[in-house]
Order: sequence, then structure tokens, then C-alpha cells
Amino acid sequence: MALRDIKKSFGGVQALRGASIDVPRGEVTALVGDNGAGKSTLIKIVMGVHPPTSGTIVLDGREISVSNPEAARSLGIEAIYQDLALVGTFDLVQNFFLGRERVKSHLGGLIKVLDKAAMREEALKALTERVGIRIGNPYANAFVMSGGQRQAVAIGRAIHSDARLIIMDEPTAALGVEETDRVLTIIERLRDQGLTVLMVSHNLEHVFRCADSIAVMHRGEVNTQVRTNEITRDGIVKHIMGSHAVA
Repeated sequence: MALRDIKKSFGGVQALRGASIDVPRGEVTALVGDNGAGKSTLIKIVMGVHPPTSGTIVLDGREISVSNPEAARSLGIEAIYQDLALVGTFDLVQNFFLGRERVKSHLGGLIKVLDKAAMREEALKALTERVGIRIGNPYANAFVMSGGQRQAVAIGRAIHSDARLIIMDEPTAALGVEETDRVLTIIERLRDQGLTVLMVSHNLEHVFRCADSIAVMHRGEVNTQVRTNEITRDGIVKHIMGSHAVA
């Protein structure tokens, strides 16, 4: 995916001033920047939450229009926000298949019921084989899952919907050390499977561990995008602050 000269105004406030970014297929691209730099606005445009004032979005070589979040999902673009969009009182299966429930028919299709056993088996298989995590009690609701487990369920749900691009907004926020490491390992695993990830993060340690390239936003623009192995953390900090000097 590529975003080209994306501008967005909210009344008299120009949130994006012509942001451009490349998100290569099969790589992890990190989007960093200070609060108010425009990161959230940019990813919400990709997800169809806000229409751009101008600019183009290119996916697989063709220009696309993302009119709403459902259109984004139909294009294979999934977002995992900080709140994860899990229902706390729902269990693994209910959250995993929310809006995409499997049913089985009886009496020639006159009666349709949820196929909970098949959904549970499918969800556990996806989490084990693709995400690399086991949920001890699949009947427990999301309220009693750990933060890392909830993140894994949200990621597994996105993968299972055949996402081509997964956007992660602060995926390690509010997690402990062990669970943070687990989520970062999941992100690396996704890349190894050839999935494309756009990761928004304030944590440069996590960015330098997982990302193949880093795009820095400052005042509504992407002032640099560089391969991770070609820059230091101090260099990224300078770009975040608005300096174009590279260390």
C-alpha cells in the first residue's frame, strides 16, 4: 500500500498537510511521531473513518477509495485499536466471530443454529498455528483474559478474516514486560507469514525490534521514511522533533 500527498482538514484546522508513506507488502512498517503529529488521522483515513480532503491511496498498484470501515475490511484492511474492540462479556468464540458467526442447518434449512463447536475449533486452531498462542480457557470472557491474550484474540480475528494489511495502534500499550514480549513476537511471526503490518507506536525500543522501516510524522507530514537498519534511535528522535538531520 502507498499513501500519496494525503491532506485532511477539519474546518479551519489542517490535520494532514500532504502525508506520503509506503507500506511494502510482507513487511512491518512503523509509524511514529509526537502526540498531535497526525498518526491517528492518517490511519483513520486508511480505515475509511475519515475521507481525505485530497490525495490518493494505492493498493496493489491501483488507486482505491475507502468510503467507510466496511469498505476497508472488504479490501482486506483490518485495524486493531488500543481498545481492541472486544466485548468484555463475550468469550473467545463470540469475540472471534463477532458479525461473522458460523451456522448449521437442520430440517432442510428450516432451523439454523450457531455452530459453536466448529467456531471454537477454528478459533483455537488459528490462534495456535498462526498467532502462536494458546488460550487456557476458551469459555472465559474477555474481562478475565490478560491484556496479551486479548491482543492475541484481536490479532487472530484480523488474520482469520484474510486481512492483507493489519494496522496496529499502540499494540503494546498498558502491557507488562512478559506480555509485551509476547505481542512483539506475534508481530514478528505475522511478518514471517508474509502479512503486511502498519504499526503505530511511541515505543522506539519496540519499533527497532520489529519494524523493517520507520516513517516519522511531524505536524501533519511524513518528514522521513527510512529502513530501520539505516538510522539510530537518536536520528528518529530528531525527526520526531522536526529536525531533518539524520544520526
